[in-house]
Amino acid sequence: MGRQTLGLSLVAMMLLSILSSGCMGLAIQREVMEDLREDYEIDNIPVDPTGWEHKFSQNECVLPGGEEDVQEVDCYANVTTIRVDQTVSKMSLDLSVTFEWSGTIGEYLGNNTDEIRFVEIMLRKPNQEVCWSYLATSTVSLEEEWDGENDCESGSGSNVSGFGEGEWKLEVRARGYAFAAPIDTLSFQDEFRVSLWVTKPCVRFPEIHDYPDCTPLSDMD
Repeated sequence: MGRQTLGLSLVAMMLLSILSSGCMGLAIQREVMEDLREDYEIDNIPVDPTGWEHKFSQNECVLPGGEEDVQEVDCYANVTTIRVDQTVSKMSLDLSVTFEWSGTIGEYLGNNTDEIRFVEIMLRKPNQEVCWSYLATSTVSLEEEWDGENDCESGSGSNVSGFGEGEWKLEVRARGYAFAAPIDTLSFQDEFRVSLWVTKPCVRFPEIHDYPDCTPLSDMD
């Protein structure tokens, strides 16, 4: 019923704007728009996340230094762009890495496991400066949040609140392995998952939105 009323109101406004002119026409349009603005809510919500989930296959990566090693150190790499505007109030990141037997392998190979199995994540500002980076060489799960560029681990020295507008980049490079053994307990498959959300104000009009749907404020300019 609400959607039908909204449609009729919009049609009426269009007809009135055609039939009316000058200040009278503007006044009528303004009155119709005010009727549409009953109650509305503005919530800060995380936008659909960007990122990757990857499981390494058995022959995807080869051991560095072997006869078959013609790969770069990072046999998996990816990058995605996040558009940030002045309405973004927070960035949140989840990272999960699973390296089976990482502790045991580290004992035998020393500290060189970052050349064999690793996941490195970097978040770059629009000026290509690294806001945050993390190198995982063992099983780990972590969460990070930033309320502005001042929360970045490296800054340019400016005390500016919020985030710089432009294209931020989330980058990943990784190397992992998988092995299907005759005995299941000896099988393993390295994997990782990383997700990044940006939190933005979102407007919800009861007459046109069904909860939890809403329209980002930045899309209403």
